[in-house]
Amino acid sequence: MESTTIDREIDSALGVQERLLVAGTAEFVRHGFQGASISTIVSAARCNVRMVYHYFGNKLGLYRACIARVYQHLRDAEAQAEFWNAPPRDAIAELVRFTFDYMLEHPEFQGMMRVENMADGQHVREVSDVNDRASSLFGRMNTVLDQGVRTGDFNRRPDAGALYLSILGLCTIHIANRHTMQVVMGRDLASPEFLTARREEIVGIILASLQQDPA
Repeated sequence: MESTTIDREIDSALGVQERLLVAGTAEFVRHGFQGASISTIVSAARCNVRMVYHYFGNKLGLYRACIARVYQHLRDAEAQAEFWNAPPRDAIAELVRFTFDYMLEHPEFQGMMRVENMADGQHVREVSDVNDRASSLFGRMNTVLDQGVRTGDFNRRPDAGALYLSILGLCTIHIANRHTMQVVMGRDLASPEFLTARREEIVGIILASLQQDPA
């Protein structure tokens, strides 16, 4: 997350708790849980260290709250999206585009996931809302997939979680591996031309996977 974006978000936050979450997320993304500095976090949040313990108990409590926050923002945005009632093919296509754009515009999500995966996911297991919110997403996806099978739009009915994993992977690999792959490919993976073409290519891949012959 770029420092200018962090500063702007912190400046616009209304309360100390939210400022700590924004500053904490930025620090954890940069340095991981072990390397993150509470003094740096409270300085960026413009408060004192007592506020960390008041709101979150300790550094680990703040870290887990930051994980919950990035998941909550994603799930809230998904739930508020207007494409869920569209025809099945359109709904899945728009889910792909939404996910692609969200991951590009919210690097803090991938950053926190990278840090937590390096810790073998030991802390995310303690964040109860993560599974609950994912269940809501998969429920909406299941409704769309079932409708698509009934209408003949889809020949294949995958597990919603497995399909989302494919969407998420395709929508993030060019970000997670941008610096190495743009050397290998000899092109700028952050250019608007590449991103526009890549997004539509992923839409085509996912829709084609749902139209495969079940045999």
